[in-house]
Amino acid sequence: MKFAHFADVHLGYHKSDALKRLEKYAFTHSIDRCISDNVDFVLMCGDIFHNNIPDMRVQKMAMEQFRRLYDSGIPVYVVYGSHDFSPISNSVIDLFVAAGYMIKPRGVALESGNIGLDFITDPKTGAKIAGLGGLKVGRDRDYYENLERTPLESESGFKIFLFHGGITEMMDTIADDGMPVSLLPKGFAYYAGGHMHEHQNEHFSGYNHVVYPGTLFAGHSSDMENSAKGQRRGFVIVEFDSTVKSIDFIDVPTCDYVLIVVDADMQTSDHVQDEITTKITSISTNDKVVILRIFGELLRGRTTDVDLRAVRQQLLDNGAIDVIIHRREFTSKEYDIRGEPAGTMEEVEIKTFQDNIKQISMKRDHLIGDRGVTLAQSILSSTRIKQPDNETSADYAHRISSDVISRMELDV
Repeated sequence: MKFAHFADVHLGYHKSDALKRLEKYAFTHSIDRCISDNVDFVLMCGDIFHNNIPDMRVQKMAMEQFRRLYDSGIPVYVVYGSHDFSPISNSVIDLFVAAGYMIKPRGVALESGNIGLDFITDPKTGAKIAGLGGLKVGRDRDYYENLERTPLESESGFKIFLFHGGITEMMDTIADDGMPVSLLPKGFAYYAGGHMHEHQNEHFSGYNHVVYPGTLFAGHSSDMENSAKGQRRGFVIVEFDSTVKSIDFIDVPTCDYVLIVVDADMQTSDHVQDEITTKITSISTNDKVVILRIFGELLRGRTTDVDLRAVRQQLLDNGAIDVIIHRREFTSKEYDIRGEPAGTMEEVEIKTFQDNIKQISMKRDHLIGDRGVTLAQSILSSTRIKQPDNETSADYAHRISSDVISRMELDV
């Protein structure tokens, strides 16, 4: 018996046509592999989509692939990720669940105030599946602290726990949205995680096989840089009977990468421009995704004096599939945020939030610092959801404003 474990697919993240095609290829190729390997079921542990209601192109593509699994008799067990979840509106995942293409473990509020979880028994293998998805930004651990563990831990059989959140013991640095492994219920055979974008498989006392498959292709622009450094992308297939027998990481090849790093610290803008030009002309970038990372503070000149748009166009003219420019840590003494147009949209947004949130004094911890930046990104993502054709402008405005208020945890 065997199952596949996915997380952080982030369908709909990419904007360029070239990366959209690679995103689709990575997903459809992975579904091909699940069907050809005849897995018994599939686990999707959050952030399947980059937004809770992605555009129709993404929904249609995903529907076609999940229909293939359904027609092959392969059930899909799913929990929300932080990107799939909206505090006041449904997710497209709920549509897939209603259509029978996905099965979502159920949680209930108990009279004690704790949270109870029910097991789902996979009909083919007898595996028992429970889970709790990613909910509010940085607040997931509140739910785990109130989880009713005794029924979960005393249940017999081969048990799988699905979750979406960072485990602090598996992080390089302690993040605000992390939680200790001790908050998970003990004694499960397999812990299927999502949220951390690098494949990991760790064991702790009482917790065997705490596994993250990592992102399938790239859920953030930084994933591209890590791919260029050799970080593997794919999913895992797990063989089991009464215990886990093997965990195999399945590489999903999409493209080759080239990473170009430029240290601009104590340099002039002219020197940085010349260094970039020299580096991009000395390497082959044909049919590759190019990641250009620039960091450091210029000694003289403005960051906008470095013509990154011309650099991008030159690389595309030389046959690059796409160009990702990381310049969040590229500054100058003459830096003025209002006149800074270059970089990816995500980088400009994060930089803007980081620079401005430092000037704000608030008593609510989740509105400041790194958590505040993450929350601001989440709110901005919410406001980008397109208005459906069958929804009035007033209803659309009310839904978006209610979503933002709920994400900020405000009482109005």
